[in-house]
Amino acid sequence: MSTEKEFFAPRLLGHRFDDHTLPVNILEDFSAFEELIFELSKEIYLDKNPQRKRVPKGFTDNVYLKLADLEEGSTIPKFLIAVITNLTNPAIYVPNTEYFSYFEQARDKVFEIVEIVNSGKSPNLDSKFLNYFNRIGKNLEEGESIDFLNDSNSGRNLNFTRNTRRKILLSREEKIEYSEKIQENILISSINKKTQTFNIELNGVIYEHPFLNDFSDTINTAFSEYERKTLVAINATGVFNEQNGLIHIEDIESMDILDPFDVSVRINDLLKLKDKWYDGSIGKSLNEEQINIFKNLFDNYYDTQLKLPAIFPTIEGNIVLEWKNEEIEISLEINLIDLNAELLYFDMNNDDNDYEKKIDLKNESHWLELNQIIAKLQ
Repeated sequence: MSTEKEFFAPRLLGHRFDDHTLPVNILEDFSAFEELIFELSKEIYLDKNPQRKRVPKGFTDNVYLKLADLEEGSTIPKFLIAVITNLTNPAIYVPNTEYFSYFEQARDKVFEIVEIVNSGKSPNLDSKFLNYFNRIGKNLEEGESIDFLNDSNSGRNLNFTRNTRRKILLSREEKIEYSEKIQENILISSINKKTQTFNIELNGVIYEHPFLNDFSDTINTAFSEYERKTLVAINATGVFNEQNGLIHIEDIESMDILDPFDVSVRINDLLKLKDKWYDGSIGKSLNEEQINIFKNLFDNYYDTQLKLPAIFPTIEGNIVLEWKNEEIEISLEINLIDLNAELLYFDMNNDDNDYEKKIDLKNESHWLELNQIIAKLQ
């Protein structure tokens, strides 16, 4: 049988949580949170019981956190703390409420660390405990956060972000590095068969990495096409210094060669344009928020089986998408402010087939119509 009680119900904020679901990889962060709680609870037990040299055997063996429910707003996972007991293996050595209190005090200690760091101070905690934050929050993406307290009436700042995590990890005395998940588009500039390594080129910097047999085809293809600037999308772990500079790349989980017309890559390139990018006198830079809204719509509604467009900036700070084959050219000039677009269809063999059309990219049915038009290029 088990004894259990509610432990905490944090609120997760960010685009992945807007639909009130929980990405599986975030559970890894809460698993590391559980481990930290258990280790801290042992220290708290010894502090409260100075006559003991060590915690009772099996103090945390039959205790665990479990996800009991997912509530809306954006996503609120409800965690219980439970302990399994039976006649042959009684895990509770003190009354239930006192036993649970060690874990609750450990939880509150973690909350205190987050609050201290968010106030601009350094936490006073042994580095062996701070090291757990190498995994807690590792799967958060930029712009996402965990509100551990989830209490709108509280004045405490327990909002845990990637930046909070970085500050905690950089407060450790024994090292000034931290790691976090990265998603990058890289080039492969060389392969060294003798050392069984390959070089990753990212933003003009070279990072050496052990050769990965599981991705040998991808690595070899990207290297053979290096002069053509063939990009590879990777999901990996990056190790950073205290200036937030990438030191090296490890634990590559996936490698995928990108289409030369990949929309995400092209948009990232366009966002690097500054005002007056054309001839140094005119040309408005693109609004990042607006173009990311377009990208999300494109990812959601554009038929992935269709040919990808070339994308160009306009002087006014908008974009033009172009598709063409030997017979047909299609351009779509998009106003990023209201996401209305003008489509121009040109038939090189018959001018009578040329036409113009208004497209509202906020309208799903208009995307269906656009897909049908582009399908004529296939």
